[in-house]
Amino acid sequence: MLAVAALAGCGGGSDGATGATGATGATGPTGPTGPAGSNAVATVNAGSNATPATPAAAAAWQALAPQVTVQSVTINSAPVVKFTVKDAAGNPVVGLGNKSQSASATVAGLTNIAFTLAKLVPASTYTVTSNGVTSTYNAEPSKWVSYLVTKPVTVAQAAGTIGAADSCNKTAAAAATWCGTFPTTDAQGTLVDNGDGSYQYTFYRDPKQAAAIVASLTDSADGLAKKADLGDLTYDASLTHRLGIQLGGAAPGTGSNTPNAVTNAAYPGVNMVNTANVVYDFRPDGAAVTSTRDIVKIDSCSGCHDGKVLAHGSRKDPKYCMTCHTDQIKYTFSQEASSTNGGLVLTGTTRPTTAIVDGRALGNFPNMIHKTHMGKELVKQGYFFNAAGEGKYNDVTYPQPITNCAKCHDGSATAVNKTANGDNWKSNPSVLACGSCHDGINFTTGAGVTLADKAADLAAGKAIGTTKTGHAAGQDATNPQCALCHTAAKIATYHVTVDPVGANGRGGYPLNTALNVPTVGFPSGQGPSIPLASQLSLPAGVYKIDFELKQASVAGAAGAKKATVVYRILKDGLPVTLNATGKLIDNVDGTPDIYVAYAIPQDGLAASSDWNASVSAHVIDIRDGKAGSSQTGPDASGYYTATLGTTIPDAATMATAGLGINYNGFVQLNHAAYPKGIRLREPQFAIKTVTGYTARRAIVSNAKCNSCHGQLGVSPSFHSGARNNGEGCAMCHQPNTATGHTGAANNFGGGWSVSIKNLVHSIHSSAKREQAFTYEATAENPNGFQEVTYPGVLKDCQQCHVAGAYDFSATANAAAMPNLLWTTDAKSDMSNPTSAPSIGLSPWITSLGKGQINYTADNLVTSPISSSCFGCHDTKIAVAHMQLNGGTIYGLASTVTAAGTRASGFTKVEACMVCHGPGKVASIASVHQ
Repeated sequence: MLAVAALAGCGGGSDGATGATGATGATGPTGPTGPAGSNAVATVNAGSNATPATPAAAAAWQALAPQVTVQSVTINSAPVVKFTVKDAAGNPVVGLGNKSQSASATVAGLTNIAFTLAKLVPASTYTVTSNGVTSTYNAEPSKWVSYLVTKPVTVAQAAGTIGAADSCNKTAAAAATWCGTFPTTDAQGTLVDNGDGSYQYTFYRDPKQAAAIVASLTDSADGLAKKADLGDLTYDASLTHRLGIQLGGAAPGTGSNTPNAVTNAAYPGVNMVNTANVVYDFRPDGAAVTSTRDIVKIDSCSGCHDGKVLAHGSRKDPKYCMTCHTDQIKYTFSQEASSTNGGLVLTGTTRPTTAIVDGRALGNFPNMIHKTHMGKELVKQGYFFNAAGEGKYNDVTYPQPITNCAKCHDGSATAVNKTANGDNWKSNPSVLACGSCHDGINFTTGAGVTLADKAADLAAGKAIGTTKTGHAAGQDATNPQCALCHTAAKIATYHVTVDPVGANGRGGYPLNTALNVPTVGFPSGQGPSIPLASQLSLPAGVYKIDFELKQASVAGAAGAKKATVVYRILKDGLPVTLNATGKLIDNVDGTPDIYVAYAIPQDGLAASSDWNASVSAHVIDIRDGKAGSSQTGPDASGYYTATLGTTIPDAATMATAGLGINYNGFVQLNHAAYPKGIRLREPQFAIKTVTGYTARRAIVSNAKCNSCHGQLGVSPSFHSGARNNGEGCAMCHQPNTATGHTGAANNFGGGWSVSIKNLVHSIHSSAKREQAFTYEATAENPNGFQEVTYPGVLKDCQQCHVAGAYDFSATANAAAMPNLLWTTDAKSDMSNPTSAPSIGLSPWITSLGKGQINYTADNLVTSPISSSCFGCHDTKIAVAHMQLNGGTIYGLASTVTAAGTRASGFTKVEACMVCHGPGKVASIASVHQ
């Protein structure tokens, strides 16, 4: 207490100076471990549709490639789905719960994600016992049945207004709560976003109630919406079910993706490119799935379609499409399509008058997809399904033999894209599937027009339907009868990849030796059409031919260098020993060619980057020692050593040998099914860089060509199937190759470069071009290649090109740029003194060139890079852009060369790569994304 008092008494005095810092005390005990932290995870937020999307947000959505994984589905009442969504890098995607509700809707729906649900009705079989042997046959094929065939009522329907086309459950005592629809998606349910990329969705519709609700509907007053068309909706937990999820559409805050579904014109829709379609097959009772309908993989589709969205904004996977495109799709279209000429010409212009043909819904997936791909080959004309452009099936061109069924569905052990039921096309025939392509047959009566009938009528210049041989078996209206005649083995023999008239003109057989000799109507060097075989699905007994190049060399004194090629020919996988005289192979006429393409100095360039010359000889002539050629062999492995008689210039570079190529390649003569012969083609002609020479830069891959074309050159058939290697097309289609189809004999056409880059770009981009590519146009087809429908993503250059080629980012391609040759557009006499109508004339001859004059002395030319771009980008704006930046398009050579001649060299310089070069602000790669 004293001490306290004493201290208290010191108030008001000085504290004095601060003392020195004391020594550091001992370290205290370690504190308890804190709670576990969580790793930082980057998330991708889809954003809200309540505010307009920023340009960056819209671009991010467009580029998003969502990966959706279904974790579980339970059906106690309304189905509950648990799933996750990640981007391509594995980051969670959140914020997908945006909804929209239009003024006419009573329920809001999700805007970017939707769900489907269908059950699989298994295939049925029956047995037949004959002579004590019991055989099992397919009766009805399996089929999907969607539960989602009802929809919430609109505001008007809820208020009692039921239109003539509506089929709803309104009664005298109660307002409507549901209306019927063809199969649709479920997006009005409850989505729970867990904020970590995982979601739970509860359906709006309950499949257990679907049958009862549909039963309560009243058929529409117009008679087109009949609830009977919605099928048996009984819920059966023991059946295979398929859940589908689609994710895509417009970015939140763009287009109609707004809370009230009203589009803000200032923010047009920006759609996701890499949409997600996911299917999940399961049995609601928890048992393993044993009944399947797994026919087509999207990877098969992508060989041509390149993964692009094919319908409805975000749908592309056939496994998903099948959940809606069922037979139920006839609901609201329940009437036969309008037609004339006994049903061969369809005339409907509205959805109800175009949707059902021969009693089968065109929208049912097997029917729809087969007809779409069959396209121009269909017998019936005037298809206009849904009164929409994509329903004009007759306008579609298919890029390979339509009979190559295994391109899309293949269940064989060696299939690249094998599916469990991929062989259904041959093992389970049905009126629906077969009648989709063979659409001229009335299976109820057995009468009608076969595909062969159509071909015969067209060849004879008659109207389709003049010839009607009908179904060989006569009446066969039901599926159970099909397999009695059409076994899997027999169906495979019907679907061989042979173009009946694919080898023609210079590839016809036999070739005339003079006008009308031996075949009247053909000039010398041409002959009547014969079948052309592709090896995709060869007929039994047709030889499988292949060529191999082991080595190529050029040797000899200056001015006398010759090419020597070591090669062999294979027949049915074995080396062939060629006959010493007569035909090279017994029972086979014709011969392949050996080519050597190379580059020589041109246009002032000492070493051009493009082939511009070649020598060639027929193998049969080499064997016979003609024109200075010679041959030895075979060696123990079947290889022959052939030396061509024509010399190779000393200045030649990029020398490359090819084997095949000849229009008049092998023709097999001993096959009973092809009495006039069948033209044989190897899978692709062989190519080999000559030893000691630098290879020409790689630009395309023939494997990429064939991912869509199957076997290049057959159906659609060109060059009688001979020029079937995209990597070697430039051996003939060189930059100097302008069409010579000029003068009165060729309808005063011409004026097109057929350099390979111009030719292929112009054909593939037909739908994009402003001017039709009319090379080889005829009076019957004045627009030439305009009819071509490209199935892939046109701006995805790497669907055809190897990486680094099209944008010059690869070292070899960049190095080639200074020595690229200019393209020749016209170099012959195109005079038309009487101004006769011209068929196939390039419009650029008159708009950019000097009209129909003689271009022999002064060619029309296009600069190298512009010529590549011009094949696709031919609008006036695009042309002006190229010209403004140093490009020349259809210009006279005299105006862009040093001394007015090509030999003096081109002086005008393209500035394309300043902006479009690799890594530049508008690189070729970036503007083609």
